[in-house]
Amino acid sequence: MKRLLFLFVPLIFLGCEDQQLIRVPCPPGDVRECSWDPESTRMPAGECKYGTQTCSSAGWSDCIGARGPTEEICDGLDNDCDLYIDETYPQEHQLCGFVEGADYGVGVCVPGVMVCDNGGTRCEGHIGPSEELCDGLDNNCNGTIDEGVANSTAIVCYDGPVGTMAVGECRAGVRYCQDGGFDGPCDGEILPTEELCDNLDNDCDGEVDEGFDNRGVDIVFVIDISGSFDDEIQSMIEGIAPLLDDPITSNFRFGLSVIGSQNTGGGTPLLTRYSKMITDFVPADEFLEYLEGIRLLPGGGIEPSVDVAKWIMDGSYLYSWAPGSQKVIIIMTDEIAQTVTATPIDQVNQMAIDGGFEIFVFALPEHHNIFIRLVRGEQDRLYSPSVNSATVFQQIRQIFNDLCIGR
Repeated sequence: MKRLLFLFVPLIFLGCEDQQLIRVPCPPGDVRECSWDPESTRMPAGECKYGTQTCSSAGWSDCIGARGPTEEICDGLDNDCDLYIDETYPQEHQLCGFVEGADYGVGVCVPGVMVCDNGGTRCEGHIGPSEELCDGLDNNCNGTIDEGVANSTAIVCYDGPVGTMAVGECRAGVRYCQDGGFDGPCDGEILPTEELCDNLDNDCDGEVDEGFDNRGVDIVFVIDISGSFDDEIQSMIEGIAPLLDDPITSNFRFGLSVIGSQNTGGGTPLLTRYSKMITDFVPADEFLEYLEGIRLLPGGGIEPSVDVAKWIMDGSYLYSWAPGSQKVIIIMTDEIAQTVTATPIDQVNQMAIDGGFEIFVFALPEHHNIFIRLVRGEQDRLYSPSVNSATVFQQIRQIFNDLCIGR
C-alpha cells in the first residue's frame, strides 16, 4: 500500500481571498547520494566516488564529497577512473638526467627517460660523463677514447715465477691501457734468466753466480809481437809465469795467438797474414814454453786485434773450447784497435756478449777510448801494459780473481 504524505503547512490568514498551500521539493532532513556530474550516468571507479545531498526547506543542497575523474598522474592511483592505474602521466617520454656542460650523444653519454615505477617517477637509462677508464669507451664524452689513462692508470705487472719478483735482477713492469684493456706487454719487467758469470743474480734465486764454482776456464792470450812491444812482452811473460803454478789456475787451460807477425805477402790468407794461432788449449804447466817461444817469432806488421778476437770466437781459429767453460780472451798490444777485414768493433763486442766470452785488453791509455767498445763499455776490463813484471802479475791475478770460479 502506498503511503501518502500529507504536509501540514500553517497558513497565515491574511484574508479569506489570500489563502495558499506551498509544496516543498523533498522531505526536509532527508539525505541522498549524488554524482559529481548530474548529467553523467557513470558509476564510481578508481578514485571517483559519489557524494551526498541533504534536503532542507529550500530543497536539495549541493553535492558534498563527490569526486570525479582527473588527469592521470604517477601516484599509484586510478585518477581518471578507467580501471587502469598510472597508464599515462605528464612526464611520460620526458628526457631527464642532463648534467650541465655534458655533450650528450658523444661517447657513452645518453639522457634518461622518465618512467613511472611503484607510484613514483624516476629517471631511467641516463649515462653521464665520468672519469676516463681503460675500456675502449669515451667515458668522459669528449670525443676521445681512453685518453690520459695510460699515464695515470698503469697496472704493475710481473710474469715471472712466484717469489722471484724484486729478487736479484728481477723487477716488475707496468702495463698501459691498450685496445681498451691492460692486456698488452708488461713494459720494463725483468724475468729470471739463466745464471751468468757476471756477479749478478740472473735467475733471481737469491744467489749470485752459483753453479760456476767448479767449472773450468779456457783463456786465449793475444799478444802483440810487432817489435815495439818487446819490453812489455818480457814483463808479460814474467808476470804470467808465477800464476801458472798458482792453485788458482789448477783448472785453467791456456791458448795463444799473436798479432803483428811479419807480413808474409799479399797471397797469404788474412787469417795468417798478420796474425797466427800459436797453440790450442794446453794445461798451465805447458803454457810457459809457448809464451817464451813467441820471442823468437819474426814481428813487424799490422796488429789486427779486432779481427783476431772475432776469429777466436767464430771458430776461424780452431780453439777447442770445453763445454761449460769460462771463455776468456786477453789482448795485449801497444797499438790502437785495428782490423784488416773492416769488421766493426761493436759487432765483435756483441759477438762476445752473445757467445758468453769475457774480453780484457792491455793497451796504452790513449787507446782505451777505442778498446772500451770491445769490452762491453766497462772500464775495469781495460789495463795499461807495464814493463814491471810485478805490476803485470797483480793485473793478471786481478782478472783471474774476477772470473766466476772458486768463489
